[in-house]
Amino acid sequence: MNKNNQENLFENIKNTFSNYYFIADDYSEKFSQLLWENPEKALDELFNIYDEALNKSYTDSKTGENHRFFVEATCGGPHEAIPSALYNSIGLIYPILDRETKNYALKKILGILDGIKSDYVQISHTSYIHEPLLLSDITIARPIYWPGLDEGKFLINKSKIFPDFKVEFIDENGFFKKDKVNSDFLVGYSLLRSDFCNWGEDYVNIVNQNFLNRVLKGIVSMRFSHFFSLKNLSEEEIEGINKEAGDSNFYSNIKDKFNESLNLEISNGEKRLKELLPSSLHSKVKGLILERDWVNFKDFITYKNYILERTIDSFVK
Repeated sequence: MNKNNQENLFENIKNTFSNYYFIADDYSEKFSQLLWENPEKALDELFNIYDEALNKSYTDSKTGENHRFFVEATCGGPHEAIPSALYNSIGLIYPILDRETKNYALKKILGILDGIKSDYVQISHTSYIHEPLLLSDITIARPIYWPGLDEGKFLINKSKIFPDFKVEFIDENGFFKKDKVNSDFLVGYSLLRSDFCNWGEDYVNIVNQNFLNRVLKGIVSMRFSHFFSLKNLSEEEIEGINKEAGDSNFYSNIKDKFNESLNLEISNGEKRLKELLPSSLHSKVKGLILERDWVNFKDFITYKNYILERTIDSFVK
């Protein structure tokens, strides 16, 4: 390839990616306005807006040809710019929504994610979500979509000391710089972990406290929500579990052992968080466990009786 052709190729690639972000900004701005005006109406339109934005981004403006199917088939899914912009628009309003509306938002987001391979969701969807409460709720409903903490580890390893990290990645208000961090929650969580670095207390001292509280709430929710949801089974769920097990006395026979196992998991989870998190946050962890303001994963699973029976069975074996 000669130099001119190479330069043209790079310029075309640059223009293509710039177009993704331009369209993402345009659609997310309109979507955000609709969310603030009427959250449920906006959420009803989420997939249509997502679909329209992607079709526009993959349509050649000169020929009118739509290359979306080819790109998604060969790359595993769309470029992250548009999905992440829409999820993060929801994330901006998510903390102030009531639980019913949060669940509705999750249902709509999962309607998109469940149609994509889980590994691609981890790489190009959930790994770009900023809001701790949104990403933690998605993870509780679908643990397979948790993107991991690779971004946090990578950014921490770039700096030898916390002051260097702070200068490069955190602004004067205690928030991460938007052009430096893909997921505020993943990086904030990583900074608090003693097995990743010893900067936890330094970070606690300068981070925006409202954001810190949401990070901590997300961490606690992911660690404990499943256990407490399993401790609080309805009569209908117990009946379904017994039916799945083929034994009307299945749950009553294992209930005591099952709850003993759950209590042990909760106790060990508390101990582990105290090992990982700065000591200044330990009292808050206990408070969030008692508060139990998190999504119920049982509201988002199919074949619920089967899943619950198998989960319970794994605890008592």
